[in-house]
Amino acid sequence: MGWTAPRTWVATDVLLAAQLNVDIRDNELFLKENILLEEADELTINAGSVTLTKSYHKIDTQGDAAEDDLDTIAGGAEGRIIYLRAEHTDRTVILKNGTGNLVLGADIYLDDTSKHVALICDSAGDFHLLYAARDVTFTVNAFQYPAPGTDWTPQLEGAHLAQSLAAKNIWLPLNFLKIGDAIISYILKGDATEAAALTLDCKLVKVNLGDPITTTDVAGGAIVQVDADGDFSVTATLTDPEVVITDKQYTLELLGTTGAGDSITVMGAEVVVRRLA
Repeated sequence: MGWTAPRTWVATDVLLAAQLNVDIRDNELFLKENILLEEADELTINAGSVTLTKSYHKIDTQGDAAEDDLDTIAGGAEGRIIYLRAEHTDRTVILKNGTGNLVLGADIYLDDTSKHVALICDSAGDFHLLYAARDVTFTVNAFQYPAPGTDWTPQLEGAHLAQSLAAKNIWLPLNFLKIGDAIISYILKGDATEAAALTLDCKLVKVNLGDPITTTDVAGGAIVQVDADGDFSVTATLTDPEVVITDKQYTLELLGTTGAGDSITVMGAEVVVRRLA
């Protein structure tokens, strides 16, 4: 059963059962089974506040500022559910926890038009977080060393590869992941000292349960090779978000080569994960 645009009645029209069944009964049944929010209306923050006109809104910053705080949402009633997203990727809307009538647990940054947040209003007129898909950045530095002391070596600053070592692997497991997480990107951070010719590669690898266990390179999960002196902060953005499911594990696989007088130190990685909260 689909939605039928209701008839516009005039004073002399006669109501027929068939018309009432379509316009009222069938449409009420459709609304009971489906929530069709349609296109979002835009609201612009004014002194930290917006006033609802419907259930789905795009929120823009006051004066198109680079970022703006939203701390109060007017127009709520008990049980009302609303959905919000940013109007523009370059303008960040910050939903402020506990400042006005928002009860979120923590501030929420809507810095991309693909991010949505759902809120439900209580009897006091406060809006509580219903659920949200948040992009969370995790830092990881718990390396797995295949041959510590002869290849990559642990030290305070991270994993260190000394001079004159060719094609040496080390792994950085992503052991913080939850089922349902979506891996978005990561940044590998460290420092390289080049006297001859060094290279450092890194890629995201999926480990698959099976007999035998297999591995798969994740599309878009490789950095641009590091091959120059100096500190580095290299980003890899996946072709599509990689959703974590059961029987899968993930690790960053590093491959380093150093010449005479070269060395590489990798501090770790910052991994961006979209997590349903």
